[in-house]
Amino acid sequence: MASKRKAREAFGQPKCKLSAFAAARLGKQPKNVHSSPKTPVQVPAATVLAQVPCDGHHDDIISDIESEDVIVTAPPPRLVTNSDFALSTCRLARAIVTDETTGSLTVTLRNDETLCCVGEYNLRVLEGVATVYGAVMHPNMAAQRVYAPSTQALPVITGRRNRTTIQLDHVKSTIRTLDRLSPLFRNIWTREDIDRTFQPLQNIYSDDLQRSVTPLEIDKAADAVLSRLSTDAESTARLNRFMAVGGKSSGKSTFNRILCNTLVSKPSLRKVLYLDLDPGQPEFGPPGLLSLVEVTAPIFGPPFTHPASAQSSQYKLLRSHAIAATSFKDDPAHYMACAQDLVQHADRRLPLIVNSCGWVSGLGASVLQDLAQTLGVTQIVILHPLDPAVTETLHVSCSDATFHDLNRQPVRPTSRTPAESRAMQTMAYFHHRAKKADQVSRWTGNAMAGWRPWHVAYDGPQAGIEAVVSYGANPHPDFLSEVLDGSIIALVRVDARQQDGAFGVARYTRNSAAASGKNLFDLIERTKNGLPYMPTSGTGASVPLDPRYSECVGVALVRAVDSQSKTLQLVTPLSESQMAALMDQRIAVVRGSFDAPEWAYLEDVYSGGDGPENSSKIDRPWVSVAEAVGIEGAVWRLRHPPLAADVR
Repeated sequence: MASKRKAREAFGQPKCKLSAFAAARLGKQPKNVHSSPKTPVQVPAATVLAQVPCDGHHDDIISDIESEDVIVTAPPPRLVTNSDFALSTCRLARAIVTDETTGSLTVTLRNDETLCCVGEYNLRVLEGVATVYGAVMHPNMAAQRVYAPSTQALPVITGRRNRTTIQLDHVKSTIRTLDRLSPLFRNIWTREDIDRTFQPLQNIYSDDLQRSVTPLEIDKAADAVLSRLSTDAESTARLNRFMAVGGKSSGKSTFNRILCNTLVSKPSLRKVLYLDLDPGQPEFGPPGLLSLVEVTAPIFGPPFTHPASAQSSQYKLLRSHAIAATSFKDDPAHYMACAQDLVQHADRRLPLIVNSCGWVSGLGASVLQDLAQTLGVTQIVILHPLDPAVTETLHVSCSDATFHDLNRQPVRPTSRTPAESRAMQTMAYFHHRAKKADQVSRWTGNAMAGWRPWHVAYDGPQAGIEAVVSYGANPHPDFLSEVLDGSIIALVRVDARQQDGAFGVARYTRNSAAASGKNLFDLIERTKNGLPYMPTSGTGASVPLDPRYSECVGVALVRAVDSQSKTLQLVTPLSESQMAALMDQRIAVVRGSFDAPEWAYLEDVYSGGDGPENSSKIDRPWVSVAEAVGIEGAVWRLRHPPLAADVR
């Protein structure tokens, strides 16, 4: 038997004297990091060989560094300094004066010195000028509430003059009461055993809870664009409408927030309109809604800290529509119609900021193009990288608009997923209590299981609900009650002139099974227990309500469907006066693809209402407990009712 040939005999002499694994292993060996920054570091040839592909096309490079004795010269590694981890550039020990009786801090900043804090506090400028989150603050301004949870980039207070003196006050927080109702709100503020609701941070290691915190940074390019936009906005001779365009997590919402603060700080403006068209990550309301909001105060916090309402004097809700989903993919025609109606109610004399979606490909890109053209956007900020075809299309369709190019900020890790952020925003919306005379938002820490629901009749002469309208997937009528029970719905006020199918962009519009011009409520049918509903059209989906003749007034949770008394039990943050005003109007209940409110089902469990040892032994509605498996503990799982496809 012939002996096996060696690899060298079979494949010939290797081009390099080291295998790929050996070269990579040697390349990972530590270099001389103690060299002088002015002296180049001598790097072994193996480091270079490890980065050259052995595909036969780079033989000339390999031959040049083939000898093991050859070394190459590389630039020295950049030394990491403390400034790379700094959050505040001012020396806290020197700058801070503490008032032990009130828990307030007085900080003196030099020009361009910064202070970064985590938590919740009132900010006041005593002397000089300071900027935070794009807003300019001076001694004539009232104290502003700043919300800086660790889940978001922390706002940075910057002194704009020497000896700028600011004061940070401890506050009586109400939003922190939500942490006893859901783990989503826990460990995002400060330790409960400290005397203040905020903590100044010198660097990333100063956080007592050792969380991954980052500062909110505005680079020079973004600052230059903001300066140009704010200058243009002061001109009332022409229309001023701004929109940032970029993919998901590109920083659109942050840029819009900073731009809004910059404009509101202008003495000649003081008021800005905000068109919230991102149903997945809205700025001023629960997910699934589109809204037009009048902003008269800076936005100092993530979306769950400033829900808009009709009573608010800072973030006044002018008009709202429900698409009952976190995306418009199921009905782009209805989405476009809602956007067109909202912009019709905007005061053309005020600057308008459009919060668009991060869906910038395929159908999303087509809708974005039509949106920018229909809304009459005059300033478009492109956050790169973006598909060149989308950018070119926007330039063609919005030829009269001025374009600005910016690079997106680096994506930073976050402790909350998008779904968890939506749950936090919806939960904060339900627990929010709006008062016109109160400039500070307030939340209630009582579990929703203990709230008294509104009993609204859906049948009989005193019926307060005209119909249940389903957007997207339609449940079988026999299971409509089960689908509604425990779900999030939108309360929509409908004008008597409501017609079907009379809106939409032509290329998106669906064929309607109903006759054109026929009143929508003439199509209502009823389930076996008398629940009114809108039947499906020829496409298998219900005809959505025309936004020209309808308006969303709020969101509610269906606590129960009582088939005996023919009533729906609704839990909503709407005040008693708001609910009373709806009793003599035509109200439709809109359901769709709202996120399941799992946070609401377990609030009393987390708050200790049933006791941790007994919570899993109680039969609870909407959820069931999964027994412990392996090292995991028992967890609650959502129960899903059957849909129409389950019975066909």
